[in-house]
Amino acid sequence: MITTGSTMSCTLDNAAGKRLHGKSPEPTSVLYNRSPSPPTSSSHSHSEPPPISAEDWEAVLLSGGSDMAAPAPAAHSTQDSSFLRWIMDAGYADGDGDAFGFKGPAFFDPNFLSPLPPPPMPQLQQHGEEVFSLPQLPQQLPVPPHPLPVPQEPDLEPQAAVDELLEAARRADAGDSTGAREILARLNQRLPSPPAPPGHPPLLRAAALLRDALLQRLPPAAVPSAPVRSPLDVALKLAAHKALADASPTVQFAGFTSTQAFLDALGAGARRVHVVDFDVGFGGHWPPLMQELAHQWRRSTTPTPAPALKLTALVSPGSRHPLELHLTQESLTRFAAELGIAFEFTAVAFDPFSPSPPLTGFSSDEAVAVHVTVGTDALALAPASLRVIKQLRPAVVVCVDHGCDRADLPLPNHALNVLRSCAALVESLDTAGASLDVVAKVEQFILRPRVDRLITGGDKLPPWRSMFASTGFTPLQLSNATEAQAECLLRRSTNHGFHVEKRQAALALWWQRSELVSVSAWRC
Repeated sequence: MITTGSTMSCTLDNAAGKRLHGKSPEPTSVLYNRSPSPPTSSSHSHSEPPPISAEDWEAVLLSGGSDMAAPAPAAHSTQDSSFLRWIMDAGYADGDGDAFGFKGPAFFDPNFLSPLPPPPMPQLQQHGEEVFSLPQLPQQLPVPPHPLPVPQEPDLEPQAAVDELLEAARRADAGDSTGAREILARLNQRLPSPPAPPGHPPLLRAAALLRDALLQRLPPAAVPSAPVRSPLDVALKLAAHKALADASPTVQFAGFTSTQAFLDALGAGARRVHVVDFDVGFGGHWPPLMQELAHQWRRSTTPTPAPALKLTALVSPGSRHPLELHLTQESLTRFAAELGIAFEFTAVAFDPFSPSPPLTGFSSDEAVAVHVTVGTDALALAPASLRVIKQLRPAVVVCVDHGCDRADLPLPNHALNVLRSCAALVESLDTAGASLDVVAKVEQFILRPRVDRLITGGDKLPPWRSMFASTGFTPLQLSNATEAQAECLLRRSTNHGFHVEKRQAALALWWQRSELVSVSAWRC
């Protein structure tokens, strides 16, 4: 389960639990249902932060989650429950790492999760044929040289940079690629390139990402290079996701809120669940659901078979390095084994326009759910993709929106929306005291690919909520448990600039006046 900082306990200690509610039943909130977490190296060197106090949890219950049952006392554990940290730490318990914290070939050893035998390498398949397989990996990870700082003119103000970027976007939208390129060429010398020097405003760093994306959009449009091209890129991308999970509550908010939406829609009786994921990443958002399935099974009073979870990852060809899928499958498989539940992972090359049946392997006794991240992949929200999703008859479709996908607007308005969203995330990291290294990783391996996809994407589409409604989906109201859980999560953060807002059927996490991420649930 993803955590804030190096460790985040999701249980109340025995004394607090007894003092607060005695023997009341447990809530359905995934924030408090703990199952055994894999050991990490950090769990031996750092003490666990203090649990949520009885007063905090009582305040959350009284403020809107009064229908929730109280958490039962749980055994105090010093293990780090961070799933991404577990992947990072696997195999590094001893020895010295390099500058990135990795130890060369051990990071890519397919047996690093022993004593379990490694699962088969996930083959991305299309029409029954293998598209790619794991390449030969290097014996030692090279350490990239630190780029030399580029001299920057100190007189560029953030507002001036924004004005010039929007003017370039207006000219590009009007077909004046020459004029747009001239503006961007001037900005190329005046905006920082990652890693930004210390003290640079977040708005300027976000503007640099937008400048590069606009340059890619101009004709002759170069084919964007894959953000992950080598095993080293996979390692750095993984480090960036882990760093963001440690430094910002956005990851935990999206993961916990999505899991709660799945649980509310599937019900407590779901034992065989098949999830289709359009943005599997490293799989860090699935352990909470796996933990809750195992928890419900253990506390059942009648003997029942162990729950089973199938995960089908839909991947655009070329968008994922095979090693990334391999690590995702192997880590989730090990996590499921720790919990004692059955687990299957399949990666499928997805093309909604293919005449062949897009998805197979669904059983009538499985509860189907779909996970979509808005803005990650243009195919995920194409009308053809939504028709494919509807054919699956899912019990719920959970959408995670990072608040920056407005491709329906003219390019200048869309670019400004992307710029504000990225600058808000960078500013929240700076305010939280994240190191320059952490922010640089997030900018390079999370924000840059996101901005490139949003700005250089394909055809204009209507707002995604309008497409959902026109395809026959209706929004589901999120439960009070979901909102109370999100409020409780923010009480654990030392950064008080975040707040939660419930708008219509979505629950959103805001940084000051900017929306960072929202979660909504839909049903056919």
